[in-house]
Amino acid sequence: MSEFHSLAWKNAAHSVRLPTAPSLTTAQLDWHAPALEVVEDFTRNPPLVIKGSGRLPDVEQCFDRSAARYACVVDESATVTGVLMARDLHSRHSGSLCSLLQLPWSQIEARFLMQPLNRMPMLTRNQLDHARIGDICATMQTAGRDFVMVTENDTVMGCIASLKILERTGESVRLYPKATSFADVFNALKHPEISDG
Repeated sequence: MSEFHSLAWKNAAHSVRLPTAPSLTTAQLDWHAPALEVVEDFTRNPPLVIKGSGRLPDVEQCFDRSAARYACVVDESATVTGVLMARDLHSRHSGSLCSLLQLPWSQIEARFLMQPLNRMPMLTRNQLDHARIGDICATMQTAGRDFVMVTENDTVMGCIASLKILERTGESVRLYPKATSFADVFNALKHPEISDG
């Protein structure tokens, strides 16, 4: 300690505050704003991509490294098969899935938790040119899905996530699951909008 010296210091004043963080948020939108304002364009900002066969601990590490809120799930031929939200990794659904399959969480594959692409609404870029955010919210509510995919020539060019709408408008999209099979009924009963209400 002989090579270090105490610095001159003073006692804190009575009115000490934390610094104000610079505002990084963009202007708040309302549901009448153009839908293009909430599109996440994959050509400009590629999404996190994970394999459907990936085990949940590996998937969780990918999410942690990227700070992404969702990932596109691909099969062995690199075809997009669904979308997985980071919040679903440790959800009631993942716990129920472990019980149902009688597997530990670490053995569950991403494809079992993803939202399948074939159940998501697909819109073209041309449709979005004339749509508003409220139209997208109504589409999500009708489909009971967190995502609307944006396609062009059978290629997924981007998506609109309910989380993005919440971030940009401050209003959440109220989703109620649609049941088309026994598994969907089971999932609907476990849905937080129903079970917590």
